[in-house]
Amino acid sequence: NCQDLAAGWGGNQSWHLVTFDLNAYAGLDVIIRFGFGSDPAWSTADEPAIDGFRIDDVSVTDASGNVLFTDNADDQVLMTPTNGFDVQWDIVFYDYGDDSRPGGANVGWQTYMPGDPFNNNIQLDLTPHAGDDVQFRITARIDDNDDGGNGSGLFIDDFHVWSVSFEESIPEVTNLNVEPGDTEMHLTWDALNTDFDGEIAYDNDNFTGYAIGGVAGWAGTYFDIPFGVNSVTVNSVKIFANDNYAIDIAGFSISAGVPNSTPDYTISQSIVAGSWNEFPVNGWTFDGDFVIATSIADGIYMALDNSAVPSGHAWISTGGVWQEYNGSAALDDGEWMIRANVTVEGDGDYTFNVYRSSAGSDFSLMFNGQGIEAAEYIDILVMNDTEYCYKVTALYDGNEGPESSAACGTPEAQTIHEIAYDDGGAETSTNVGSGNYMAVKVTPVNYPSELKRVKFYVPTGSPGICAVRVWDNDGTDGLPGTEWTPSGGVIMQLAQGWNVKDVSILNIQIFSGDFYIGWEETSNSPPIGIDLTDPDFRSYINVDGSPPVGTNGVWAALPLDGDFMVRVDVDSGVLAIDDDLYDVVPEKFTLRQNYPNPFNPVTNIDLELPEFAKTHLAIFDITGREVITLINNENLNAGHYRYQVNANGLPSGMYFYRMVAISTSGNKYTDTKKLVLLK
Repeated sequence: NCQDLAAGWGGNQSWHLVTFDLNAYAGLDVIIRFGFGSDPAWSTADEPAIDGFRIDDVSVTDASGNVLFTDNADDQVLMTPTNGFDVQWDIVFYDYGDDSRPGGANVGWQTYMPGDPFNNNIQLDLTPHAGDDVQFRITARIDDNDDGGNGSGLFIDDFHVWSVSFEESIPEVTNLNVEPGDTEMHLTWDALNTDFDGEIAYDNDNFTGYAIGGVAGWAGTYFDIPFGVNSVTVNSVKIFANDNYAIDIAGFSISAGVPNSTPDYTISQSIVAGSWNEFPVNGWTFDGDFVIATSIADGIYMALDNSAVPSGHAWISTGGVWQEYNGSAALDDGEWMIRANVTVEGDGDYTFNVYRSSAGSDFSLMFNGQGIEAAEYIDILVMNDTEYCYKVTALYDGNEGPESSAACGTPEAQTIHEIAYDDGGAETSTNVGSGNYMAVKVTPVNYPSELKRVKFYVPTGSPGICAVRVWDNDGTDGLPGTEWTPSGGVIMQLAQGWNVKDVSILNIQIFSGDFYIGWEETSNSPPIGIDLTDPDFRSYINVDGSPPVGTNGVWAALPLDGDFMVRVDVDSGVLAIDDDLYDVVPEKFTLRQNYPNPFNPVTNIDLELPEFAKTHLAIFDITGREVITLINNENLNAGHYRYQVNANGLPSGMYFYRMVAISTSGNKYTDTKKLVLLK
């Protein structure tokens, strides 16, 4: 408390000798604290020349005059200047407390953030005290007009202290795409280059008349420059104007992820409404990220593209403090229509690591997918009909960035093809009723054929379900007979458009003749599309009830000249080459994919020679050792050739086959493909 105040200091700025009786503390360790009683109605905040009090030449003596302790702040320094609370106080905030200010009777609760609400209180930034133990003290000066009214006091709630961390990091790889092939997967993703020359834009070039401003400050776009860049040169700036203005355009550097309060560069320009205004700014250079901003003021606004949402690059500064602009309940979100043409230079480009998961297993780094330079990767160590998922990371200067989002796909044999009898257009549609059946007769072009997928076309927007059914043609008169699907069928969700169901797990093989694909209808199955153009008359129904509504519960032809829009994907084990082609001289050298693949233990390899050539065809293991020789540097005439491979003596695994052909005219052809032996 201040019960021992030395009176009479007011208005006297000279030094005073003040003594205090410490007998009550004899034999104790003490902390000496100096209290300064000031006039709450008139202090430093009102008159800066009144700057507090000073203390010098502190000494403690006993009753005999012996000096027990002394500190003259010159050559005898034993005390640590503090403030009575073991800390050095910093005044970090000041605000008036009348009724018009936050907390006043006419305002109510107010949240104070850096920059709010009086004199741009950026001092709320505690960064200078990072690593220190700190205490917070909040004081209130009351009754400034000395009328005796103190109100009901100062209320404080929800006091927060948070740290803001910013670390320049390697970016995440984006737009990873996986394209399945035949025993291979082709991956591509966005390249990450540290050298770039061109325009950067975050808006969609869509100005709808929405603009924000009306107060003094800056509206700026934060340009995010890739990790590893040494320097950025801004060549020109483009501003879309919602009106004719005279404005300032500025470039701000970034510190700890936030634009600096003072611009590095500034130019003054006039902009024309309704168009992009481009201004050269040669010489504007930055070390990394930067902000290009335009001034806003009373009557001056910045065009906002409110279709570019959510925003991630829009910032705004009012009162000297930058903050991200994300819109509000009253203001649209979007990106400022500010663009920059830049030249970016770095030490080098990124490399990449590829991680793979097979059939739901954990992701692991591919041995041949480490540190690759191109933004693509071909994985040939895969098996058809197995799902593979991939993630990619970027590497720069030995550091690895975060994993990308996963992308998945399932490779399949290139001998898989679609069988369709409709032309893709549904002129009408129908239901057959809950518990009844419809089917389409399918005839493969080669045998054996394996059923991979079934497809149904729903022309309406009503979703529903059905039970997929597959039958042999061993019924009466070649109609559906033995069912190949499980009891109850395979449940399939249906929506408008083509619906695809993978049924390869059923391992349905067709060795001869026809088979039937259809569904058992449920109470909420949508109507199936019907193509009425040039029908193949392969559609059948099985409906309870007497004709003409029903078919007496037996199979009968669809009583309509049309085809149900049902399709299948089958693997016939061959590339569907017309046999007549074998009588034609090939136009080019070709090594075809083996079939079947994977195989056990027999497969076929086709090749084509357009001219007489010395030819070598062999199979190699993954170490490059030749394990089977099919053609040993033989002279072959132009034509089509098929070789059967029996790998009974080889272990399961991945192999490669390679063809080398050299014609008498000097043409040389080489090609290598992969095959999988699966025992």
